[in-house]
Formats: sequence, structure tokens, C-alpha cells
Amino acid sequence: MTQDTPGGSAVVSASGTLDEAALASLGLAEADRGAIAEIGRSLQDITPGNLHVFGREAAGKTAAFSSQLLDQVRNRDLDGAGDKLGEVVRIARSLNLEGFAGKSKLPVIGGLIDRMRASKGELVQKFSDTNQQIEQLMQDVARQQGTQGQRVGEFDRMYDIVLEERRALGLHVAAGRLRLAELAREQQALAGLEDPQSRTRRAEVENAMRLLDKRVGDLAVMQHAADQSLPMIRIIQANAIQLIEKFNAVRNITIPSWKRQFAIQLSLSEQKNAVELSNAIDDATNEIMRRNAELMRQTSVETAKANQRAVIDVATLRHVHEQLIQTVEEVREIHREGMQQRRHAEVELAQLREEVQQRLAAPAQAP
Repeated sequence: MTQDTPGGSAVVSASGTLDEAALASLGLAEADRGAIAEIGRSLQDITPGNLHVFGREAAGKTAAFSSQLLDQVRNRDLDGAGDKLGEVVRIARSLNLEGFAGKSKLPVIGGLIDRMRASKGELVQKFSDTNQQIEQLMQDVARQQGTQGQRVGEFDRMYDIVLEERRALGLHVAAGRLRLAELAREQQALAGLEDPQSRTRRAEVENAMRLLDKRVGDLAVMQHAADQSLPMIRIIQANAIQLIEKFNAVRNITIPSWKRQFAIQLSLSEQKNAVELSNAIDDATNEIMRRNAELMRQTSVETAKANQRAVIDVATLRHVHEQLIQTVEEVREIHREGMQQRRHAEVELAQLREEVQQRLAAPAQAP
């Protein structure tokens, strides 16, 4: 035989235990029954002062750590890393050498081929200045990578703390529901008993059930909020990892490639056969540039698509946020309505008891 407790949809057996499905719904297992029983012992005291603070310690494990960490990962911090990536693009564009040649129509290496209008010293000086900017930029990027790497570890810690808090909340919800079932059975046993001691105890039990029912509901909502936090933590952590990987690619692949290409251009500028070599370079350069442009476009588009596919859409997160808020508000409204109905019932019950007492205390009329 099972019964629904006032504190939720958990099923409590006649022996006063939660079934496996109820435990699973709270993220618990059979091994947690001992911890549930230990917490349940704190609910033997049904005074309002004790019930009011039930589960408070389980609901605050991530507050301080979360506030400190989330302050560090606001959008403006990630925007700073994005600005660095934009700076890399700007410097790359500044390597266009066509400014040294007025006649050549070829992009990037046109000025190198038309070496009669650009000295080797001017080209080397331009690259030297640009290379210095790139090296300084990479130092800034390395510092940001270190910060992002530290945050990846911090998010692992935060994830573990939220998991621990979620389990602690589940234990308290389970213990509270079991205690509500016990109080409900005691309330049924006291029904109909009108001696002063029974009436007093019945009032205490009814008040305790109202307070504990509200507290268990609040703890269940907090556990749901912890469930929502877990994927959000992983999403932010994944963003940090993507930034680290992207700047690793810039440092290890993109920048060395720029330097190799510029060295090739300088080598070409030293060739003596102006006419034949210029034509050969024109053909080769056109082909290389086309292939590189196509490959760059294909790789960039595919990389961008791959990166975007790993990020959850903001609209989805907003929808989850709105649904969470709506859920909390509806649950609270249901609890408020339940409390109002119980208060009305209390008033009516008090009136009925008073009427019964008056009738019982009235003197017997002579026939």
C-alpha cells in the first residue's frame, strides 16, 4: 500500500519509505537511505523554528563560489578575447605589400614581383614592424589563455559543488516527504479525539505539516534550479575551451605560416631574371593565391560551422530561463492557493469545534 505525501508526488509505502522511482526522481539511490534517515531525525522536533530553517545549509553550498566565478566570466571578458582575434585579422591585412608598387594589379605579392618600385630593405622593415606587433599580441593572447585555462578548472570545481548541493537537496526533500507522511498518519490517528491533549497535539501536527510542506516544496524547486545550472556551467566552460583552442591554432599555425610566406616573397624578390621569372611567378602566384583563397574560404566556413554547432543557441537558453521562471511562479501560486484553502479550512474547523463545545457545555433542559 502506498500514499501520496502532501509535500509532492513522491510515493511513500505503508512502511514509511520511499520507493525506488521516488528516490530516482530526486537523483538518489538505495545507498542514500541511511543519509535520509539521519536527516529525518532532525525533523522529530516539529516546532516552527526548527521547520523554518530545515535544509538551509544544503541550499547555500555554491552561493559564494558562484558569485565570485560568474563575476569573472561576464560577456565583457569574453569580448576582450574576441577583440584580440580581431586584432590578429587586422595585422594580417596590413601585410599587403601592394602599396610599394603602383603598376602591379596582383594582390599581396604584386609589390614583391614589381621589385623595381620597392627595395628589399623597405619590405623587410615593414615585416619587422608587423612581426613585432604580432609577438606582442601573442603575449597578450597567452595571458588570456592562462586565465581561460584557470577558469576551465574552476568550472569543474563549480560543477562538482552543484552536484553535491543537488544531492543534499534531494536528501532533505526525501526526508521531509517521509516526515510529512508520518505526520499525516499521526493526524489521522488523532482525528475525532477531543480531549485537550489530543486537540493540542492535533493543532501542532497540522501547523507542522503546513510549514514542512512549504519548506519541502521550496527545496524541491531549489534542486530543480541546480539541475538547470549543471548544463549551463558546461556551456560556459566549453566556450572557454574553444577560445583556448582557437588561439593555439593562431599561434602554432597561422603566425608561422605568415612568416614562411613572407620569407618566400623575399626570396622571390631576389631573383635576377626580371622578365622570365616575373611571368613564372605571376602564373605560380595566381594559382597559389587562388588555391589558398579557396582553401582559406572552405576551411574558414567549415571551421565556423563546426564551432557554431557546438554552441547552444541563445534563444534556447532564454526559453529555458523563461520556462524555469514560469515554473517557479506557478508552483508558488499553487502553494499560496493551498495555504489559503488550508487557512479557510482551519477557520471553519475552529467554528465547528466551538459550536460542538458550546452545545456540549449547554445545561440540559428539563423535559
